[in-house]
Amino acid sequence: MGPAAPVQSGLCVVMVCTDLSEAELVGQYLSELNMGCLVTYRRTEDLQCNTPAGRVALIVLATHEGAPSLRQALRWLRNRWPRCPLAVVGDAGCGDHELAAREGGALYLTRPVPPSQWAAVLSHVLTGTDRQAAGSGQLK
Repeated sequence: MGPAAPVQSGLCVVMVCTDLSEAELVGQYLSELNMGCLVTYRRTEDLQCNTPAGRVALIVLATHEGAPSLRQALRWLRNRWPRCPLAVVGDAGCGDHELAAREGGALYLTRPVPPSQWAAVLSHVLTGTDRQAAGSGQLK
């Protein structure tokens, strides 16, 4: 019997990040809200090979991948979770990354993302997702 993905009854925020301090801010806010959990990955390939169990409320890409890799990841994510909000975290002045994010239908956040901005994004996504889940019974 192989390893099983963790069973989660609530919502999860998925974050692919190379800087754990960014994930820490998101995790702290989720803990305060007590509305979901954070699932982190180091690389997009890790997410593709081991998708999380549970309902995904938001996917954040906060890596330093090139724009072509980012576009490819966003296409895969959009195919896998068509209605899930996506966000890309990048550096200021990274026009290629911002363009790739917007073309992929993702929100673009500039580093360093202030805690108030994380709070606004997560609060909006989690409360909106709860309303959707209650109305449809299914969320992907």
